[in-house]
Amino acid sequence: MKRILFLVFLLTLSIYCFGQGENNKYDIDSEDIKNVFEGQGIHIFKYPFDLKKGEYISISYQIFEDGKLTEHKNIIEDFQIDNGITMDHHIARKDTIVFHRFYFYKKNDTLSMRQSLPGIKTVQNIDLSKVKLGGFNSRTNVSKELSKKEELLFYYGNKSGGWLNCSTGILKSELIKNYDFVVLFYAEKINKERTKTILEEIKSVKNNK
Repeated sequence: MKRILFLVFLLTLSIYCFGQGENNKYDIDSEDIKNVFEGQGIHIFKYPFDLKKGEYISISYQIFEDGKLTEHKNIIEDFQIDNGITMDHHIARKDTIVFHRFYFYKKNDTLSMRQSLPGIKTVQNIDLSKVKLGGFNSRTNVSKELSKKEELLFYYGNKSGGWLNCSTGILKSELIKNYDFVVLFYAEKINKERTKTILEEIKSVKNNK
């Protein structure tokens, strides 16, 4: 995270020092910086959520290829299950607002997905060698209270070149139908009581597949 902040500082400084003199009287704003990042294959998203003491936000994602579900990951829970550990770093110590941050780095045929979540940072790499053209989008009006499991953001792409139709406001079913490759992220609030059973719930689902 410190490295990312340092890079942001250097990029902002270089844009201001070397670009502003050739620009016009309008100052560089966050939209300009966002566009520069995206031009470098870097996409950033963040979402605030309200938590009560003992709760946490579970982040998961699904990968669909050619309309079929090929992978489903529960980021915090699978980390514990795969490593045979239990932890509580991600559970709120008091009533608070937490930010969940997502950083995506697209380079050549690989999408590096990095999540900075309360108490844990994770990285996944996804092969995009079949995807010729892709993009990112975020759902709007994601509730801070998160009363139910909600979609957050997604990567979408096609295996053929050409035009990539706008994905704003498209339902999940249409995303999967309209694009060859979709990575869809979700957030779900886990209450204090369910934190005691969530790992066994996920293990049971996996075992019954």
